[in-house]
Amino acid sequence: MRYERILFPVDFSDRCRAAAPFVSAIAKRDGAFVTLASFIETPIMWYGSAEAPFIPDLSIPHWIEESEHSLEFFADEFFKCVETKIVVEEGDPGSSIVGLAELAKADLIMMPTRGRGRFRAALLGSVTAKVLHDAECPVWTDAHAEAPAFPASTEWRNIVCAIDTTNEALSIIRYAKQIASDRQAKIHLVHSMPPPMEAGPEKYMDREFEIFLKDAARKTIRKMQEEAGTDFRLCIEAGKVASVVAAVAEEDQADLVLIGRGALSHFAGRLRSNVYAIVRDSPCPVLSI
Repeated sequence: MRYERILFPVDFSDRCRAAAPFVSAIAKRDGAFVTLASFIETPIMWYGSAEAPFIPDLSIPHWIEESEHSLEFFADEFFKCVETKIVVEEGDPGSSIVGLAELAKADLIMMPTRGRGRFRAALLGSVTAKVLHDAECPVWTDAHAEAPAFPASTEWRNIVCAIDTTNEALSIIRYAKQIASDRQAKIHLVHSMPPPMEAGPEKYMDREFEIFLKDAARKTIRKMQEEAGTDFRLCIEAGKVASVVAAVAEEDQADLVLIGRGALSHFAGRLRSNVYAIVRDSPCPVLSI
């Protein structure tokens, strides 16, 4: 899988600067065109009464000009050997990123996750959540943790691919196959089962049911792999989806976690409802398609 047009929203934060080498590496490897975009949010500021408010004169054109200059320096620092375009717009960042991606026909959005305050470790930023929810193209996000368990590589050599047993899983396996072919990557499929009961007589029946579900899932995924023409290593574990995926990614020292963002159709489609948690807890970057 190779990308031709990458959209990289830039807010000049430390996390954005940390993500830039990943964007540059993929752009150089694939010969992709990169759109560097910054967005000016107009603050809601007014004084006086509701009947007679005083709204200060906001120099939006000046802010845009300053952002354009900052993006030029940013491009010179991180994207010297990459073809780039600079875009600065006024508007809500989340909606603007999604709209610009459609306009620019981007086939990949790359962005750091954000979160503010004491609960940052538990929450994704609203912009990231908006893009993950609304974007039609794949979205790459960096590791959300302030101090990941291991340093991520810009090379996609070792990939953990989280799947469920819905029809969408087949398309994800095929997508992983393309990445493996183009980048000589190793793929490790991961499927999470509902956790068993921890106490009470029900736990014994629940564990028998867990074994049954694991066997059924293994057979279903085997058929998908046969249809996709793959024979990737498969791990099936019981537990919370995000925790299982994060544990396997950490054990494998993965360069990337690949997940889907398709519609949730039935109980076996637990993966779709856990996209934000997977992105939040992953020890490495996540590519959601």
